[in-house]
Amino acid sequence: MKTGLRILATFIIALLLDGLTKAWAEQALTSPIPILGQTFRLTLGFNTGVAFGLFANGGTFPIIVTGIIISGLVIWLVGVLRRGEFPSAMHIPIGMILGGAVANFADRLADGRVTDFLDFGFSTVRWPTFNLADSFIVVGTAILMWTILSIKSPDQEQQA
Repeated sequence: MKTGLRILATFIIALLLDGLTKAWAEQALTSPIPILGQTFRLTLGFNTGVAFGLFANGGTFPIIVTGIIISGLVIWLVGVLRRGEFPSAMHIPIGMILGGAVANFADRLADGRVTDFLDFGFSTVRWPTFNLADSFIVVGTAILMWTILSIKSPDQEQQA
């Protein structure tokens, strides 16, 4: 049960941080604010699509797809936790991924778009603007992959 609580705590932290920063961005960012010159700046933007604006103006499609993915992840997670097959090292990345996904889903439900404000690039070459939820999903996925690749199977442990 400790693993479930750790996942929940990480999920809530990701959800709250994303929600608070999006609310701040919508209130405070009337024009871009340079943080590291033009390389990193805070720029308010809205995304009606999914990652990097794919399926922009897709109506309810992004909401439905995101809802299905989140539901699938939660069903899988509950099953794995009940069977006791969940490595405890994975609670942080799973909480981050789920927190980021739910944060963007909740943001999109309000008006069909997601608030973005983190803006990286050089001159006119810019990465698509994103938010903390996107960062939680990407970083959580990277940590999860690293964790999975680091776990040794019982066969590998016997050979060592």
